[in-house]
Amino acid sequence: MSERDPLLVDAGNTFFSHGVINPDGLRVNNKKYKAKNFVSALELIGYEVVNIGSNDFKLGEVFLKEITSGSSINFLSANLYDKNTNSLLFEPYHITEEDGVKIGFIGLSEATRYESIINKNFISEGIRYIDMVKPEVDIVILLIDISSSNGVDLSNAFPEADYIFLSGVTKRTEPRSKQAQDGPPVYSTGIQGKHLSIVDIRIKDLNSAVKDVSAPFSRLQEIDFRLKQMQAKDPSKTLEEIYANQPNVISLVTKYQKEAFELGQSLAKYGDRSIFFSVPLSPGIPDDKDVAGLIEKIASNADFSFEKP
Repeated sequence: MSERDPLLVDAGNTFFSHGVINPDGLRVNNKKYKAKNFVSALELIGYEVVNIGSNDFKLGEVFLKEITSGSSINFLSANLYDKNTNSLLFEPYHITEEDGVKIGFIGLSEATRYESIINKNFISEGIRYIDMVKPEVDIVILLIDISSSNGVDLSNAFPEADYIFLSGVTKRTEPRSKQAQDGPPVYSTGIQGKHLSIVDIRIKDLNSAVKDVSAPFSRLQEIDFRLKQMQAKDPSKTLEEIYANQPNVISLVTKYQKEAFELGQSLAKYGDRSIFFSVPLSPGIPDDKDVAGLIEKIASNADFSFEKP
């Protein structure tokens, strides 16, 4: 993505990954130090939108408001209200424009439990804000903090949304995962922080429907990888020459090539399309120097170790 300008968002539970206050044994002031500086890191990376999730209140509403207020990041929640004032704790939605396309983000939380917060029904509030935002934008994206045990069919619950991203769900969406026939695709990156979800959207005509071609594109990539593995045996020869004495392999190569051609033909039909990727964040990915420098500075100023025991 180095030559692209991605729009970075998070679906919630950004500051604390657990539903309990202190699973790692750190003192409260140390956890506050990490959370506060995490906002600075997200700002440096260039995050546009962050949804507020249930775990984000583990050190209190006052602290959460303190570290998010004045940030360049748009922290959202469309259904979490202050119990005393009956007013929203955060902005319910954010609208931005990318290459002439207006995108509306709405933040929702299924079940945030905190003494000073009212968690209004996330489905009814989500529908209300979709109706409000949709006339102003070309794409509506929901960011939802929800538990894995919730069996709600989100595509059916929010048919007027275009994309839904989840936090709090243990199962990670694969590019070839089956999506609902009707309604928006739903994506989850899991809860371990080991993958990055990317949706690449190409739009030529704002009046045309955007086709999700993640599954066929993923299959095309898989075939290309397998053919290249076969070719690696001798790059100077054709596959037919390499496996001339292995009819079963030649038959498989022919099958792959035919399927790849048909997939390429079908993908070429869609001028307006989106592709979902789930990218593993392996240790081999080099650190960004500016981000690494900020983390080193934060760690060096802390009075506790950032290293895992």
